[in-house]
Amino acid sequence: MICVPFNHALRSLCLLAAVSPVFAGDAASGRLRPSDCRPRDADSTCATAVAGATTTPLPFVPDGVLYDGPLGGVPATGYAYWGFDFIADRTGTPSPVRADEFVNRSNVPVTITFRFDIPTDHPCNRDCLPGMQFQVDAGWNKVDPPFVVKGSSVSLTSTFRPGQGYGFVIALWQSRNARLTVTVPKASNATLESVGLPALPSVATEIAPTLTSCDCHDGTMAVCSAGSHFSNGLLGPWYQVEDLYERSGAFSKCVVDH
Repeated sequence: MICVPFNHALRSLCLLAAVSPVFAGDAASGRLRPSDCRPRDADSTCATAVAGATTTPLPFVPDGVLYDGPLGGVPATGYAYWGFDFIADRTGTPSPVRADEFVNRSNVPVTITFRFDIPTDHPCNRDCLPGMQFQVDAGWNKVDPPFVVKGSSVSLTSTFRPGQGYGFVIALWQSRNARLTVTVPKASNATLESVGLPALPSVATEIAPTLTSCDCHDGTMAVCSAGSHFSNGLLGPWYQVEDLYERSGAFSKCVVDH
């Protein structure tokens, strides 16, 4: 099946549906295929349930720090994926990278740092560390930043250039208290919005899916939806076996060729 969506924001969903046997067998799942995944690797991804979260973000901090506070929606168990082009979704214009990544539209690089508390009262080897990786660019390339362990905390940092798309996958395992820090060069005029992030990263409120029309491979049109997403860019759980994430409520009624 080749499904070319009427709404550009659904293009990745439909194209991947065309090539993914998993999606073809379960079109209502809204699953999209990312990069490789190795079980039990602290720098890889494999997901189950996604938990919403509501916590109050810290106020704006000057000197290049756009945000320093908790990240909402990190599941208690399993992995989840964050990445969403809010501006493309709001304006209806095509994403310059892809609809399921944040896009740094500022004119400066943005540095994303995650910090987690890790247990030190018992041996747990790599299970002490969170599962964490970034996805970047139109090819959804995997980036594994190094773990920096200091006492009972661990951090991971990656920087994204102007125009670059990025997303991230997180699983706590035995770590806890995921904290996000977003920094840009001092004296720049970049904002959370311009670097692609929501105003309230700490709040993960589910936004219901919308219906649109897809152009189907046979020349007809059918109702479809990319599924729901969350207010801070959380898209859904990330699964190990099929290396993909899932958006609730995604479907296409285009006829699938077998």
